[in-house]
Amino acid sequence: MSAGIQVLAERLRGRRVGVALSSAFFGFYGHTGFCRALATRGIEPVGWSGASAGAMVAAFAAARAVDRLPPLFEWLERKHFWDPTRFVGRPPGLLRGHKFRDLLAEHLPRRTFEECEDVLVTIATDLTHGRRHVDHSGEIVPAVWASCALPIMFRPVERFGALHSDGGIVDKMPIAALMDHCEVDVIVAHHIPTTGLSRRLPRTPGRFIERMLDIAREDGWKHQAALAEARGVEMVVITSADLPRVNPFKLELGIEAMLAAEASVGARLDRG
Repeated sequence: MSAGIQVLAERLRGRRVGVALSSAFFGFYGHTGFCRALATRGIEPVGWSGASAGAMVAAFAAARAVDRLPPLFEWLERKHFWDPTRFVGRPPGLLRGHKFRDLLAEHLPRRTFEECEDVLVTIATDLTHGRRHVDHSGEIVPAVWASCALPIMFRPVERFGALHSDGGIVDKMPIAALMDHCEVDVIVAHHIPTTGLSRRLPRTPGRFIERMLDIAREDGWKHQAALAEARGVEMVVITSADLPRVNPFKLELGIEAMLAAEASVGARLDRG
C-alpha cells in the first residue's frame, strides 16, 4: 500500500461514526462478527440502527454488550426460542415469540433506549396502519421483539394499539432513521444481502412476489445512502456475502458465520 493511502479503520477512528445494520434471516451472527471487527480496531460508534436481526445486534452494541452474544450463541438451541402456537390464528404466525422475548429480557443489560451508552434506533412495520414505525425511546425489548417478528414465522407483536412485524419489510437498512436521531460524520452500513436476489428468476407466483419485494427493499436503502451523502454524511457500505446460511435447523453454523464476517469485515477495514 502506498504511503499516501490511509486504511479505512484509521480514517474512522475518532470520528462521529453511526452504524446501520441490515435485516437478514438469522443475520445476527454476521452482524456480531462485524461489531467485533470494529471493536478490535478501536472504532467506537456513537449511534446504532437496525432492522430485524440488525435491530437485535444494534441493541446489544448500543448497550456496549456485544461481548455477551458469542457465549449466548455457543449454547443457543432451537428449543430456547421455539414456541409454536396451537393454531395459526389471525394474523398468522408459526411461533408466539414469547421465548424469544424472554431471551432478550434476560440478556440485554439495558431496559430502555435512554439507558444505553450510545444512540439506538430500531425499525418495525406497523401492519395496522400500513407504515414504518421508528423506535428510539422507551423499552428496548418490545421494540426489538417487534422488529424481529419475521412474517409467518412469528406472530406480529401488539404494541400501541397496533400489530407490529419485521422492520425489514419496510426498511432493510435504516440509514435515514439513524440520521434523524444521531449527529454523525460518517455512517458505516453492514449489508447482508438477501439470498433470494442471487438465485435465478423464480417461476412460482409466491417466489416471484418475494423477489419483487426484495428488489424494492434493496433499492430503498440505496436511496437512503444517496440521501445521506447529499446531506454531507460520508457513507461506507461493507457487504458480507456468502456467509454460512444459518437457519433454525442449522444453528451450529452460527459461530462459523460470525467468524467469517469478522474476518471479511476486518480485511475491508484494513484496506484503504
